[in-house]
Amino acid sequence: DPDHYSKRYTGTSDNGGVHTNSGIINKQAYLLANGGTHSGVTVTGIGKDKLGAIYYRANTQYFTQSTTFSQARAGAVQAAADLYGATSAEVAAVKQSFSAVGIN
Repeated sequence: DPDHYSKRYTGTSDNGGVHTNSGIINKQAYLLANGGTHSGVTVTGIGKDKLGAIYYRANTQYFTQSTTFSQARAGAVQAAADLYGATSAEVAAVKQSFSAVGIN
């Protein structure tokens, strides 16, 4: 499965790659929780609990059935800002983690 947006599947199988391309968000979430460097971008991890809180809020408040990768970034950033403040380290980490997988 791809771990960067530039490597995403763009064919017609798997409903346009919805399952195949989930590897990109899986990598983003891993980096957000645990930290690390991917594609030259260093991410400061925030832990699984904060990751879960951010994604719960994003899923219940901002994501829809047709959310795109860029909309997922925007929703996750907004969810982190709602929970921790717009200038928080958590918001910075969310942005870093999406940048690391090529979603800007």
